[in-house]
Amino acid sequence: MADRLARRGMPHPESCVLCDQQDESIQHILIGCVFAKQVWFNLLHKVGLSSLAPQADDNSFEDWWVKTDRLALSIFKKGVNSLIILGAWMIWKQRNDVVFNGASPNVQRTLSLIVDEVHLWSLAGAQELARLPVAEVAGGVAEP
Repeated sequence: MADRLARRGMPHPESCVLCDQQDESIQHILIGCVFAKQVWFNLLHKVGLSSLAPQADDNSFEDWWVKTDRLALSIFKKGVNSLIILGAWMIWKQRNDVVFNGASPNVQRTLSLIVDEVHLWSLAGAQELARLPVAEVAGGVAEP
């Protein structure tokens, strides 16, 4: 990540490769970046949990996740936690695709990849994740 490379005096992007608006850090990439906010809002909106999407005052991914876990209905906790793990992983993979392969950030593509992964995880036994209506996420990008 750019902040770690900068501390070591190595070449690094001047700003976040997903939004080009702020310095890149793990907290920014996962919940602060407008790209990440769009992914989270769309992902959680389609499963009826848009109120749990990261807000402007959320500065820590870990704190946001704990808050989300606390607010999620108990019958959906495991599924929501799996969805957060998967969402974070796919946002990170999108960042790496931009950095290492020259891809352009694409919210819709990231959401489609998440839907594909949800299907695979469900086939592998993630039953709680399978209960969430995530397949509908690929249908279109909403604005938070």
